Amino acid sequence: SFPIKMPWIWIALCAKACIGIALIARLLALNLHGVCRVFCIFVLYESLCSSLILVQHYLTVPTLNYNLEWLVLMAPSWIMNLWMVYAVLDAVLARLPGILRFSRKLLNYTFVAAVVVALITAKPEFAAKANPAYHGWLDLAVSTGQVLERVIATIVLLEMLAILGFVLWFPIRIPRNLVVFSLGLVFFFFWRNILMLAEEFLPTETGRQWASTASMLVLAGCFVYWALRLTRAGESIEVSLGHGWRQGDQKKLLAQLEAMNASLLRDTGAKRGERSVHVGEN
Repeated sequence: SFPIKMPWIWIALCAKACIGIALIARLLALNLHGVCRVFCIFVLYESLCSSLILVQHYLTVPTLNYNLEWLVLMAPSWIMNLWMVYAVLDAVLARLPGILRFSRKLLNYTFVAAVVVALITAKPEFAAKANPAYHGWLDLAVSTGQVLERVIATIVLLEMLAILGFVLWFPIRIPRNLVVFSLGLVFFFFWRNILMLAEEFLPTETGRQWASTASMLVLAGCFVYWALRLTRAGESIEVSLGHGWRQGDQKKLLAQLEAMNASLLRDTGAKRGERSVHVGEN
């Protein structure tokens, strides 16, 4: 949300855009499906944003306001970040629809609660920037956007860690590409959260731009990792990352998981039946 002056940040932008486009070409050539299609949209958008900034710089195209441009470009990115979490969740729990429905609801409630808590805790910051004598509505909007960006990045990281923890604990089998995809996302959002905090607390604009540059280079590195590790065979080859359970313990754990899934499905069906009865009575 500030003018870019450092030469290194242009290198990072160029690397992210070029490697992102190469990754999209590879994904299209592999003809992957499912969560990788959602991921492809995310990569395309990130690459287009970087390309737009580069075009503005090299063609000296003026921008109306850096803060306004940041808000316009970042809002769709937040939506796609959350969309990827839901896509990963759907893919991991595709064979457990009862647990999947419960997890979706839990994710919805977690997101709403986190946003409310973030806005409440950021109230002093908003109050300071709401003084019309010193700041306008755009400064307040950017401040709100920065808080939401941190909240969404934290939610994505925590949810991805929860999904990864579930996969590591339970002996379920998932496509190898999904494992590669998930590990890259966890790595990216881990470092993104750290670098966003660095941007917030670093005292100088140069320090903040170094943190922003590092964030883009981390994403470019993840693009390289995904391009090298995602394969067509990885869509059909299933792996289990679960705890090294003994055969008997593994069967018990899977049975408990299936029982939990069946119970949640029955509860969902019962609730739907109750609603249907109420509607019929009305």
